[in-house]
Formats: sequence, C-alpha cells, structure tokens
Amino acid sequence: MGFKQFVTGVGFKFLGKGLVSCSKIEKVIQKELEFYDDGFTIELKVFNTDTKVAIEKTGNNFKYLGSKYTKTPDLSIIFKSYEGALLLILGRIGVYEGYAQHRFIVKGDIIASMPFIRILYYVEAYLFPKSICKRVLKEIPERSSPKIKAYLHLIA
Repeated sequence: MGFKQFVTGVGFKFLGKGLVSCSKIEKVIQKELEFYDDGFTIELKVFNTDTKVAIEKTGNNFKYLGSKYTKTPDLSIIFKSYEGALLLILGRIGVYEGYAQHRFIVKGDIIASMPFIRILYYVEAYLFPKSICKRVLKEIPERSSPKIKAYLHLIA
C-alpha cells in the first residue's frame, strides 16, 4: 500500500468518525439529517479502489459502518483520485471548492447530496484548526458546541 492510499484510508476513517461525532452535538447537522430516512447509507470512496468508508443515518445521528460494510449505499461520494481526496482530507481545499473543481462524483440522488455537503462543511469547521478553516471555508459557521466536545466524542 502506497503512502497516498494509507493517508487517504486514515483520513476517511477520521472523517467518518468525525461525521458521527459532530452529528451528536451540532444542531444544524441534526436538522440536515432530518432529510434522510433511517438506514440511509452514505459512502465516501476513491474511484476504482478499495479505499472507502460508510456511515448510516440512525435516529438523529450518523452511525459509523467503516470500510467492511456490505450494504449498497444510497449515496456515494466518489473521489476521482487519491490526490483529490487528499486535498480535502488534509485541509488544502474545502468541500465546496472540491465540489466546484469536480474532484468527486456523486452517485445517487443529487438532491440527497446537498444536505450531506452542508454537513461536511460543518464537520470541517469542527475538525480543522482555525487557521485552516479561514483558508478553506467561505465563512466559519457558528457552532452550537465547542470543538473539544467533538474531539471527545471522536475518541470515545
């Protein structure tokens, strides 16, 4: 396994667990989650590789499924390359910029992707330091909980 594949795999795991963590504490994310039915599964992956992670909406939160899931996802966010995934994972670009630059493909209902893109925007605000947030986010959103709370849920 190459370096890019390893870092992307670790980044996907961190992002998946970050989505779960932030869904427990951020009111805006919980409001966006109302769009999805229970059991709605979202997958992040790199095109033509086994590097992937999935989450599932359960109740008012996300549940982490990891990379060994068997369920067919309802929505797939497929990065065209490891380079494109790394730019987002490492905070070189934000999710809106990655979307605008066509660094990933959306497979599934395009309408269902919009709440998820907004959720990712908030997750970036929680997980990235302020210096990166200023660079990659159009504006830093007002969070309903402190960042430390997201990190505590992330490691729990």
